Amino acid sequence: MTTTVSTSQLLSYNATHRVLICRECKYAIQKSALGSHLLRHKIYRGERQRLLSSIAGLDISEPDDVPLPPAGSPAVDGLPIIMGYRCTAAGCENLCASSKRMRRHWSESHGVSDTPESAAREVHLQTFFRGTKLRYFEVASPGAGAGAGAGARTPSPVAGDEAVVAQRGNRLDSMTAPTHGLQTPTPPSGPRRATFTLDLETLKYFHHFTTTTSLTLPDNTHNHQNAAKYWHVDVVAQALDVHWLMCGLLTISASHLAALSDHDETSKRAHLERAAWFLQEFSAGWGEVKCGSLAAACTEEAQMKTGAQMACIHRCCRWMTETETETEPPDLACPDLDRESAPFELHTFIRTIRGCDNPEFALRSAAGSTEILPEGTSNDQSMTDVPSQLLPGVAPPALLERIRTLPHRMHPLGKPDSALDFFATLSAVDTLVDCCSLSYAAHGTSGDDVRCSRHAAWRGMESWLARVPVHFIHQMLARQSHAALVVLAHWSVLVDRAEAQGCWFLRGAAAKVRRLAARGLPQDGVVQGLIENLGG
Repeated sequence: MTTTVSTSQLLSYNATHRVLICRECKYAIQKSALGSHLLRHKIYRGERQRLLSSIAGLDISEPDDVPLPPAGSPAVDGLPIIMGYRCTAAGCENLCASSKRMRRHWSESHGVSDTPESAAREVHLQTFFRGTKLRYFEVASPGAGAGAGAGARTPSPVAGDEAVVAQRGNRLDSMTAPTHGLQTPTPPSGPRRATFTLDLETLKYFHHFTTTTSLTLPDNTHNHQNAAKYWHVDVVAQALDVHWLMCGLLTISASHLAALSDHDETSKRAHLERAAWFLQEFSAGWGEVKCGSLAAACTEEAQMKTGAQMACIHRCCRWMTETETETEPPDLACPDLDRESAPFELHTFIRTIRGCDNPEFALRSAAGSTEILPEGTSNDQSMTDVPSQLLPGVAPPALLERIRTLPHRMHPLGKPDSALDFFATLSAVDTLVDCCSLSYAAHGTSGDDVRCSRHAAWRGMESWLARVPVHFIHQMLARQSHAALVVLAHWSVLVDRAEAQGCWFLRGAAAKVRRLAARGLPQDGVVQGLIENLGG
């Protein structure tokens, strides 16, 4: 039995399966995500609280507790029907949405790399939830009487890997808010072209990314022109083929526009809401890929790396939003939307910075690795990373002197715990002096000089993380060594520099690093004085 929850008929409660289905998005909503999901549909304080109060009395199951209907059951009203595959191996009956996933299933579960034609049969599938909670179940054909619910659509034949395209509407013109392309546009028929919805607002975000945002993002190349090509050409090409990557791209663009709307709170709120919509779609697709494809075929590796890198930038954007947003911060931050979200703490921030810069590192981090520096390796990046005609650097002499004299000024901290700590700290300080000069190695006002300055500022900041001793990061910082916290607080000056040169998604990050460092140090005036006025 299905019951409409609100007069707007946005939500419907299915008592049989104890799930709450969004009729526009066409999937069930987790109880913990209801508040932010309603905000996504522009339902604000008063009405949202009334809806949440009425929903509170419903018996809503958690995703893992919802029993799946038996195979061949009538389709669940409000959920889309897609074509998929059921494994025909004896006792298996695994369900997949594409032939590629079914081939991988046979390879991983049945040890068969050359999948026979009889390995699977086509079936109609539905799922209550998406993302990490996605679980398919087989339903009767839409034409089988009662099975044709409101969420049904006429399935099209699935040929190879086009299944995912058919299910998600992998076309920019099908991404209409708030459903974001869950239904593909009707193809032309007859002498007249069929009409379709072209979401001009979404196209504006896409245009902003290709013309502006893509020029502000970091890459692990040492050439700022190649970095711009990576985001402007390579990532855009991937996003045009993969729906969830396109949503990740649009999330970054909307977040950038929000950061640029400092003096227009109405525009900022609108951009943040759109970023939340796009992030929901990205998180669903990226969560599904992480669950089933972190050991994926090489053909998907580039998409996975890009997704991991986008997730790191999204995390920075969320930290930035949490710093700036004073109006309804729990909703605008949408903590349940970003499955890559994490509280701002020093090791998380360091891993995130390296992931923004390096897609391979980001992918390892997404797979569960907590490394920041690989043991026994050194990614030595020198002053030659920046064109020689822009040298020497113009780092403020007072800043360089303050960093150089750190070992002497840190005597109030007492004797180092070990000789290894002592030498690791000296190496971290010396490296910071070099990276500070690198960060200031380029300057100017022309478009190319501005991009080169941004690239140099990012390279100086990030390269310190890649060059400091492993012991300093993994041991000293992990145990909150006072010497390590003081040096890290001085490194935050380079984070400030990168933000000032156009790395907008780092806004507020340097101040957070310094606050966490100060919190871990003794509350002694002399010790705290070591890191005072670094942001001035």
